[in-house]
Amino acid sequence: MLTTGFKLWFGLCVLMVAAAVFAGYTTGGTETGPISLGWKGGVGNHVVYTLLMLGAASMAVMAIVSQAFRDSEPEAAIELLGVDEVPEAQSEIGNSWWPVFSALGVSILVVGLVVHPAVFVVGIIIIVAIGFEWTMTNWSEKASSDPELNSELRERLMRPIEIPLIGALGIGVIVLAVSRILLASSVSGAVWVATIVGVIIFGTAFYLSKRPSISRGLIQSILFVGIAGILIAGVVSTAIGEREFHHKGPHHHDDKSHMDEKE
Repeated sequence: MLTTGFKLWFGLCVLMVAAAVFAGYTTGGTETGPISLGWKGGVGNHVVYTLLMLGAASMAVMAIVSQAFRDSEPEAAIELLGVDEVPEAQSEIGNSWWPVFSALGVSILVVGLVVHPAVFVVGIIIIVAIGFEWTMTNWSEKASSDPELNSELRERLMRPIEIPLIGALGIGVIVLAVSRILLASSVSGAVWVATIVGVIIFGTAFYLSKRPSISRGLIQSILFVGIAGILIAGVVSTAIGEREFHHKGPHHHDDKSHMDEKE
């Protein structure tokens, strides 16, 4: 039987899909483009259509989670954890990085409204991903009074989702940010930037691999500082704009000769 939470999230998912299709047809989409996700034609305004479809996908994931856990019913948690009974819910919650990441996503979103649509889309992706992670973390921390049991519950649920999905999104966002940095730099500057960033990433990974006793919190802090630095530099580079590209080659000379003949 479908739970109340599933009905809510699934209804929002259907609503956002309908809104995306409607926006596609009203902003220049072709006959079959909006209903085929752009496979058989144009979808109209790409930014609006993409954001609405991303929202629909997020709602679908939340609906699946709600149905899987039966809206946090104790019986469902007992079955998943393989225990006889679930301990009482805890009242104290630990510190979290998610508010900081959320602030970073909102900042990128606001800057994207002024600078470039691509930056705006990146901000939306970050906010959606962090919102989902923050929701699941908050839920798992209140699942029981045993922190280790709560951590195990979150690991079982989120690791199969986080590793492929968040990894792919993270790589895509970082690649986009680094590309903006390189395009805003001079030719020689881009070479130096790529070299320095590569050395820093390789050196940090090598150092952490040789220090297995380093706490998980310190590793998370290092990753946060590095990713935040790359994103901020990418946004600033997007605001500065790409460097001027001087075209050289046979086409350039042919155009010049053609203009000389006209004169």
